[in-house]
Amino acid sequence: MMKYNPAIIDFFKRHNMYDEEMFNYLQENTIMIDFKDPDQRGFIGCFYVQDKKGRLTKIVLNIPYVYDYKTALINIHEITHGIENYKKLGKKFKKDNTVEALPILYEKIYIMENDNEELTKYGEYLDTLCGRDNATEYQMALKVRDELLSNYSYDMNKMKRMTKRLVRKYK
Repeated sequence: MMKYNPAIIDFFKRHNMYDEEMFNYLQENTIMIDFKDPDQRGFIGCFYVQDKKGRLTKIVLNIPYVYDYKTALINIHEITHGIENYKKLGKKFKKDNTVEALPILYEKIYIMENDNEELTKYGEYLDTLCGRDNATEYQMALKVRDELLSNYSYDMNKMKRMTKRLVRKYK
């Protein structure tokens, strides 16, 4: 059933974000797509299914097969969304303005760990897209990410608390 690239799993293990039960759930609810097919790229994302009462009932990840740094980076971003919301399964769920901060934080960490010129340029390109985007969650996420990097902890719960505090600061 292994859908995720072992290097991606290793990344999450190194950052204390790996839980076998959670990863089994996420992998069972992941659809792998071919990034080389431009028609499939629009389906990339982390999608949430809610019941009539607004409870999160399912997380579905659409991610590309990993064959280069760019597709690995996409995997890290989307899987981070899944990890961040896994504990909310069965509970009331509403996306908030912190939604992009941790995924782009872990993208940046991945870029820094791999020291690859092509990957670095792609990361800079993504930052310019976020900076130009009218969606305030992306603009805020860039500011929050930079502060989180300076105080990075291998504890995702601590990082989530810091994210919420920083988002309130930038509102």
